[in-house]
Amino acid sequence: MFRMNSFLAAPTLALLMSGTAHAALTADQVWQSWKDAGAQVGLIVSAATENSSDGVLTLNGVSIAPEGMAGLTISDMTLTEEDDGSVTIEPGADIGVAMAGETEGEVSVTHDGLILTAREADGGLAYDYEAAKLDVVYDTSYPGMSFDGSEAPTVTSAGTVGFTNLSGTYSDTPGTNRTFGLDIAADVLAYNTSLDDPGMEMKQTSTSETAGIEMSMAFALPSSIELAAMSAPADFGTALNEGLSFTLSTKQGESTGTMTQESAFMPMDLVMKAGGGEGSVVFNKDVFSVKSVASGLDISSGPGLMPVPVQVTSGPIQFDLTTPVVATSAAGDYSFVLKLADFSLNEEAWAMFDPNAALPRDAAQIAVDISGKTTMDLPALIAAEESGVPYTPTPESLNITELGVKVAGAALAATGAFTFDNSMGIPMPLGEANVTVTGANALIDGLIATGLMSEDDAMGARMMMGMFMVPAGDDTLTSKIEAKEGMQILVNGQPLPM
Repeated sequence: MFRMNSFLAAPTLALLMSGTAHAALTADQVWQSWKDAGAQVGLIVSAATENSSDGVLTLNGVSIAPEGMAGLTISDMTLTEEDDGSVTIEPGADIGVAMAGETEGEVSVTHDGLILTAREADGGLAYDYEAAKLDVVYDTSYPGMSFDGSEAPTVTSAGTVGFTNLSGTYSDTPGTNRTFGLDIAADVLAYNTSLDDPGMEMKQTSTSETAGIEMSMAFALPSSIELAAMSAPADFGTALNEGLSFTLSTKQGESTGTMTQESAFMPMDLVMKAGGGEGSVVFNKDVFSVKSVASGLDISSGPGLMPVPVQVTSGPIQFDLTTPVVATSAAGDYSFVLKLADFSLNEEAWAMFDPNAALPRDAAQIAVDISGKTTMDLPALIAAEESGVPYTPTPESLNITELGVKVAGAALAATGAFTFDNSMGIPMPLGEANVTVTGANALIDGLIATGLMSEDDAMGARMMMGMFMVPAGDDTLTSKIEAKEGMQILVNGQPLPM
């Protein structure tokens, strides 16, 4: 993808499209609000010509840029006052972003029927937008890497990122916490990119198409805080306590893609397909949470990096991470969930290391589900990294709801629950976990047959299993791990070290 060092168009436009709402907006008020907002962040918003007549403001040669520098340009724009008090904004066809610094080239926005509507919403402004098609097209170059001290070769990067049937809303709502909102929906999100890096001796092309894109995002900023003035962890903690927050929810349908890479070191030729999924992010003073669910994945690779075609498939994938953010008198909830179902390889890939099928081809399963309570302070953790004075979260409990792995006919499953005594300055566990392993000896026999494990290594592995586990049936082993007061650890009733 391209690099843009000197001009961040999206955040700039977000700041411009803000202001205090009026009962009935006028085109001049909207245009003036952009100029006022630009001045607050060091940008000059101007037009080569302005013509206002009968509720229609026509602008030509619109420029949004730092003084004396190039920035965002729009060939022309009309702002039309509507009977319902809103203002319709129609930008012209020529929209571009000038590059600066080491990066050279062009970035432009092309569209089919892009229309924005400014309106009053909850004391602030909201902008509804829609377009049958909107593309961001870039063609840039920048210095690459030199490994022998010679002049760095030039890297070229080009591509198009586009939306079909795009619609949504951007809003800016004033209050104790000023809230910026962004909703996006599109029938299709697609991109195609190319990269040529002579220094890395690599050429790469990629394509992707995703159906049914939906995204909703909100960012709350306390009115008492200036984002640019936040320079210390304490400032971050203050902002969180006063209402700084971020939420994001996403949903998408099926996606397909390709990637081809010409490289002497890592050639690739991939075809990818993924089912639909959804995700969310929540960040505030109480919780940081990331959740995602996808219905499946299929990646096929032609011969290149590997000598044979490789196909990787999986069923549903789930990820969930939750942790407290700012420490309080009571511990907060944390959790981690990772589930990968029906992960499998094609027969050609298996045959590279197991041509005689000594190992079962069963699809792999991974399931991790743990949770508990802990005292956690993210600002203190950031301060510790800067000061070098360590900060350690204080766990109170750990619940192992599920810990399971199934691969090549063998399986491990564990559950357990622990509490922690922190009175000695370090967390001392109290509780127990129970572990069951099935098919381990058969797996070891299969690894020996494939040549991936020697007889000596197998003997060592079996001795370790004999020390920490007890037989419980046909190729089944169990282990009970207990943590008692005084940091005493028992395995099947025997204290460690054994």
